[in-house]
Amino acid sequence: MRPAFLSVLLLIVSVGLAQSPAPTLVPPTPIPVVDTGSGDVLLAESGVARLQRDGVLRAGILYNEPPFGELNIRGELVGFDADLARALAEAWGIEVEFVQVTRQNALATLRDGLVDALFAAQVHRRELDATVEFSMTYHLGKQAVMVRADSSIETLANLSGQRVGYVVGTAGETALLEYIAVSGSLIQPQPYLTLDQAYSALFAGDVAGVAARQEHLLRVAAAQLDAIKLLDEAIAREPFAVVVPRQDVHLRNLINRTLQWLVQEEKLQELQEQYFPGMAFAEDALPRWRNIGEEAPSPLLFGTDVPFPPQYIVPRLNSERRLRVAGMTDLPPDAPVYLQRVDAVNRAVVERLAARWNVQVVYVGGDPLQLVESGQADLAVGVVPDWEAAGRVDFTLPYMLHGDRLMYKERDDINSFVDLRGRIIGVLQSDAGAQERAQAWADSVTARVRFYITDDERAAITLLVETNADVIYGDSLKLLTHLEQNAELKVTPRWYSRNYPGFAVPRNDLDFRLLVEYTLQDLIRTGELATLLQPVLPPGSDAPGFDVWPGSRAIGGFLGG
Repeated sequence: MRPAFLSVLLLIVSVGLAQSPAPTLVPPTPIPVVDTGSGDVLLAESGVARLQRDGVLRAGILYNEPPFGELNIRGELVGFDADLARALAEAWGIEVEFVQVTRQNALATLRDGLVDALFAAQVHRRELDATVEFSMTYHLGKQAVMVRADSSIETLANLSGQRVGYVVGTAGETALLEYIAVSGSLIQPQPYLTLDQAYSALFAGDVAGVAARQEHLLRVAAAQLDAIKLLDEAIAREPFAVVVPRQDVHLRNLINRTLQWLVQEEKLQELQEQYFPGMAFAEDALPRWRNIGEEAPSPLLFGTDVPFPPQYIVPRLNSERRLRVAGMTDLPPDAPVYLQRVDAVNRAVVERLAARWNVQVVYVGGDPLQLVESGQADLAVGVVPDWEAAGRVDFTLPYMLHGDRLMYKERDDINSFVDLRGRIIGVLQSDAGAQERAQAWADSVTARVRFYITDDERAAITLLVETNADVIYGDSLKLLTHLEQNAELKVTPRWYSRNYPGFAVPRNDLDFRLLVEYTLQDLIRTGELATLLQPVLPPGSDAPGFDVWPGSRAIGGFLGG
């Protein structure tokens, strides 16, 4: 059965394609090519300086890539990317000027200073990190496989030994060949010059499937949508991001903070629902940091210089073979179990990074952020990203997730605060502010509730024996032992707050940050991170769906993934 969101998306695509597309101002590139640039060019000033001077965001965008960007028959620029650029400019209180780019010249247009940023269906691929910088992921798409509706094929494994068509020179080719290489699949790739040719081959029986971006597959099949189906399993995820000049830390931070603010205000979710109806929002791919602020970020609050680090870490790792790590402390023997578990996970992740880089770990005591900022440590472990510290250090992608959940007796079938009207919420004595946070959620659904404060160790007894509360609201880490020791206790699927511990690294040392992130992503792809995280995940929970960028790239002799 076709998922609800896909049925709606198919309908929208078919209706949209009933009209003839308007011509673009520049003919589209028949076969996209990767512009690798000409190497690093040191910036004289941040792009934020021009935003402040001119009050205009020059956004590079594709005019022929629906639903991201398209010039419609009325001569209007529409699409997800177009509306995202408008939303950023509106948040900043400035105008937006769209500059058409093609797949072939987009990166050169940015490098030559003709645009401030690219909003052009840009997938964060690692090979591009050598010349440009990417924002956080604002949309998580996928390269998919289309088969005939009457086919018995339901999974990628079912395609083993069969021919799958792709279009030469496209991201679909790259994704399919990378999937075959990594998975060891016996899929037989079959090249075509156009997607129309591959589509015709599918119904002629020449191939069993066609690989391409999901939206492209839906467009080519728009005239007979009932005749095809898309496999749920992706051959590659596509993390779409805004592209900015390399090492423009102020512009990157301005964009990232605004993207997080748009998520906080649920505006980005609304845009995704408009252009990708029914698709779940990948919140873990765009984690919110602490202290985003209630008001939209302003370019006036960001610097205009380009602060380069006094020392780059990768060359020092090569010469000294030592990784200096801050943030680890010696816990007392009677430390709470959850702290011991977090400590063990932090150490294990650090050791995995060091093993891949063939370096020795040296732990450094003191204030973690200060040590990284002053150059006395290469990274700080277990740091939750905070915008109030973004002017001192950079933060990597996260490797852990914890936050507020509702723990309840399974037989009570409680799903959310809506089910707690007139009931008692237990909060942990050690969890400062938990009652206020829970009250805010209750107020949001007009639920009148009462509270009971319990010792951390007695939370399960409070629910199961004393029945002094109907649920316990608290940080997932503090609920773990109760969930493990009492099978009748569960947590609701929803997270009521999310904290994303990761690493703090030196500010604007882009190559080292990328090396850390590539290696974390490799731990995700191999399943090692999921194994390491088991002690800090509620029973039966999957590891968070953190961002993984396609491609492979070595940095300074270190292979990060």
